[in-house]
Amino acid sequence: MADSNGVVVTKLEGRGPLNLLGRETFLGLKAVLDRLDQDRSVRAMILTGSGERAFSAGVDLHQMKDLDPADAEEFITALHEPARKLLTMSIPAVAAIRGPCLGGALELILACDIRIAAEDAVLGLPEVQVGIPSVIEASLLPPTIGLGRARRLLLTGETVNAPEALAMGLVDRVVPAYRLMEVAHETANTFVPMSRDVLASQKTIVAKWLELGEEESAKFTIKEFSRIFTTGTPHEGMLAFLEKRAPNFGDG
Repeated sequence: MADSNGVVVTKLEGRGPLNLLGRETFLGLKAVLDRLDQDRSVRAMILTGSGERAFSAGVDLHQMKDLDPADAEEFITALHEPARKLLTMSIPAVAAIRGPCLGGALELILACDIRIAAEDAVLGLPEVQVGIPSVIEASLLPPTIGLGRARRLLLTGETVNAPEALAMGLVDRVVPAYRLMEVAHETANTFVPMSRDVLASQKTIVAKWLELGEEESAKFTIKEFSRIFTTGTPHEGMLAFLEKRAPNFGDG
């Protein structure tokens, strides 16, 4: 349920104190994200882990260890769908991370727009250490932290602590654990007065930058820029700025 500002907290619901992620977790998260995407009263969302100990220590190996190839494809597709939704949905997604954030959980936060970590956060993609490669939204790691650092994390499976993650750009801010949700809400609230439609457009543009070549991306964004001018939002936003008042976008 959204708070009075239209900010929703969504919790990953995994197994046990380390919040291990299974197929049912991914399916449930995708259903929640689809609903939030369509609810125009929602202005932003915060993604965090259930419980106090971990965002998530990754996928549940008890589910994965006996998969055949067809089941493995289904399992990893189930993870890809909510991650892709976080990347492309119309509202900003803020990840609030404490404790372990590993494997598939890291892929989910890579798809979020802003990542805030508690001082006790530990992040990494240790898949190679248990006999599988990191795939799907792990592709967001190189553009986030650079190819060299991404190669090191992917090939060694090593983890980094919160200060290291901040230094390499894997997270945007590190705060004491007791302030994590407070800061996450402060961050999410920055989007509340903005145009929901323009934020959705900006997220679409960023996603296209990741998908398309330079020329195709430029063509798409020019068209998207001109489309926004059919909505009246640019006029209201710039007029409000010139008149030194808060804009009234009316697209909630």
